[in-house]
Amino acid sequence: MQVHRISALRPYEDHVKMWRAELQDWVPNRIFDAHIHVGPPTAMSAIRHPKRLKEPLTTFTSFTAEDLFSFYDGLYSGKSIVGLIAFPFPLREVNYEIANEYIAELMRRDQRVKGFILSNPHDTKSTIRQYEVAQGSGIQFWGVKPYYDLVGKTMPYSVLHTSIAEFVPEDLLEFMNAENLLLMLHTGRIGMGDPECQEWVTHAAQKYPRVKIILAHMGRYYEQKQFEDFMQSDVLDHTSVFLEMSSASLPEVYKLTLRRPELRSRLLFGSDLPFGAITGVEYSDADTVSTFITRDHYRWTDPAVAAKFEEQRKRLTYNTYHVIRALKAAVDDLNLSDVEEVQVKNNVFYENAANLLASCRR
Repeated sequence: MQVHRISALRPYEDHVKMWRAELQDWVPNRIFDAHIHVGPPTAMSAIRHPKRLKEPLTTFTSFTAEDLFSFYDGLYSGKSIVGLIAFPFPLREVNYEIANEYIAELMRRDQRVKGFILSNPHDTKSTIRQYEVAQGSGIQFWGVKPYYDLVGKTMPYSVLHTSIAEFVPEDLLEFMNAENLLLMLHTGRIGMGDPECQEWVTHAAQKYPRVKIILAHMGRYYEQKQFEDFMQSDVLDHTSVFLEMSSASLPEVYKLTLRRPELRSRLLFGSDLPFGAITGVEYSDADTVSTFITRDHYRWTDPAVAAKFEEQRKRLTYNTYHVIRALKAAVDDLNLSDVEEVQVKNNVFYENAANLLASCRR
């Protein structure tokens, strides 16, 4: 098999010293990371279309557990990683069997790891077979990770042209409901600001009540108004719907969330490593569908965007730090008592994920 690995993480560097100066003392000592990609190079075949290399999605194609825990030591220095939700790289070039076996073996070796199986949108039966094989060997997956790219549409930013139903079919939901599995959902279209996505999640929450739905990246948005539209819907009235933070670096998103007290127990910290180590923040405009303003140059860096934000780029560091900083700004805005603030932080960084996993204990 031809193996393609675009790049590995650079050695840890805190760039603008955001972690040490602003975040380290503020973040609780225990972290449960609810969004991690891991997998060996052998689980991926070559990315053959040059245009795909221009999408941030393809920045990383492998990241071993050893890579992850080594990087954690510097990234969240002084903190203990007490749990993590891990799943393979969900690119169309993946070998499902190798990728899922790697997660299963990682769970066997490390009880902190709660593995989600990568699902094949074209063949739910094969996903169920892999799940049952792992189960037969004593390994129980905790959830499922579907993804739009696995549909395989040959167009740039195919997420904008893909409905959730195309990569989360009904037979998969039926199986998940029977097994009491969690769903880590990267939404289709423009994200949860799209009425179609809202309708799908509402349908799933009502018809499959045992499936807890984790909306990755705060449900996704390209601009703040889309998130506001989502918050004005009734989707989050369903207590089986949760929000996961990775990549979402707008403070206002967390302000809107935390001002609803009932959502403080359904907000999960996630880093999306290795993608959370991209040195930048999300960006889109009328001429740019979705990219990042970054400190470093990547294969997909837009020279015009880099030039436009030349000064801002100097103040950027790992995306996961910008996410935490945005959360901190929102918590500060709440003007909570010291006791309340500690509780909110403990909830987001550890207890909410731990409680969610306990609700579907294997």
